Amino acid sequence: MAKQWGRDMGRLAARFLGKRLCLWLAVAGVAVAGMAVLPGAAFAKPMTLTYIGYLAGFPVIDLTATVDVPVAAGAAGTTAGSGAYQVNAVMATSGNFAALYPYRQEMKAQGGMTKAKPVPKQFQSDATIWQRRETIALAYGTGGQVTITANPMTQQARQAVREGYANGTMDPASAVVALVAAFSQRQDCGGAYAVFDGVRRYDIMVEKTGGATVNRMQRSIYQGPATECSAVPKLVGGFQQAAVQSQLYPQKARLWLAPALKGFPAVPVRMSATNAFGEMVLDLVAVQ
Repeated sequence: MAKQWGRDMGRLAARFLGKRLCLWLAVAGVAVAGMAVLPGAAFAKPMTLTYIGYLAGFPVIDLTATVDVPVAAGAAGTTAGSGAYQVNAVMATSGNFAALYPYRQEMKAQGGMTKAKPVPKQFQSDATIWQRRETIALAYGTGGQVTITANPMTQQARQAVREGYANGTMDPASAVVALVAAFSQRQDCGGAYAVFDGVRRYDIMVEKTGGATVNRMQRSIYQGPATECSAVPKLVGGFQQAAVQSQLYPQKARLWLAPALKGFPAVPVRMSATNAFGEMVLDLVAVQ
């Protein structure tokens, strides 16, 4: 019985973490990079956010994102919202669930902010599921050209190269940087973002839902008023048709932006997405 339960939970996690939702939720945690565009903000050290992911109310993943942001206004030769940015994120299954479904993914995104808009240069992903390792590297050239390197070279990556639909996109981390940068300027999270993660090509349509109250969960660092935003993905390429028909990919996600600590700009304090198997919630538990 326990062994069968483990298999079932492993399959469920595979749909939520391994191939479908993991990248989108993971990069949401690095949205603090958007603080670089706030006038007058200056942070000399990288900022680190830590999230815990809950599935059916049980903690199943840990997510940590460390962000180096541009030097803001006041430093010689720089202006607010301009300069290089770098995002490093690690997500892994945790606790007893890690024994049932060992999964770990490291991501790194690099680029530059120009007038508060991120321009990606490189994106790398290194994921291990059980004993299988998959690496992806994206390089951004002039004119929106995207070069894809993958090991192993998956069918989806070959399709993206053949059809060219990765061109003119940005990596998931840079897309979230763009979202929060826009929010910091307009206090409105509305926008559309063309994203390619090395396997899947999708558009994210984001809009402001309104004000909301975030209630404390098990280890929440924040509770109180927040701005709620909704994100609806439009699937373009690289998605398994059977999974789409079974609604294994989330049709909608929500995130709540709030100043988690005094002196900090708004960051995602909670995120959630739902597919046919239930709801995954990421809750902010630490900021350093």
